[in-house]
Amino acid sequence: MGRTVRGEPVEPPLAKACLRGNMNVLDWILTAIRWFHLLAAVAWVGGGMFWILVLRPALERSDETGGATRRTIGEEFRNLVNTAIGVLLVTGIVLSATRLTDNAVTTPYVAVLVVKIVLALYMFYVVRFLRPRVYPDSANAGGSRMGRAKDRMTSTGALLIYGVIILGLSDILNALFENALVN
Repeated sequence: MGRTVRGEPVEPPLAKACLRGNMNVLDWILTAIRWFHLLAAVAWVGGGMFWILVLRPALERSDETGGATRRTIGEEFRNLVNTAIGVLLVTGIVLSATRLTDNAVTTPYVAVLVVKIVLALYMFYVVRFLRPRVYPDSANAGGSRMGRAKDRMTSTGALLIYGVIILGLSDILNALFENALVN
């Protein structure tokens, strides 16, 4: 059973083409781009969840005292995040341009997309410029009030929260677009 709006079945254009069996090459390319975009987001956010909820507590309980294992894992995860950022930037530009040129785009859709893009760019900025060291775990306990606020807003946990919000905004964007197709 598919999505419905006001009791009417809603099928996005790509889903309609797929169901009818008449997807063209561009439809397949856009599907692949969406898939890579989703995989990059899931890798980053899912990896962050694994880091915070599983790996970090396990490493804290281990006998490791030098932090070499944590640094090595952090370096590898940083490489994954950097790759995800590149994929998200390229695929996000293509997907946004494709969607924004559709006649079904509404003002609320654009507003939510802008919020999603701003949050994503903030995450990229934090990882690239504010926290260039290997995936930091904890904020600085000392320092000024402003320094502590910056640490909280750029922490691993904060980035994970922003990522989860962005995933939720993606679902809202799909619902807005599908609703606009029916109207």
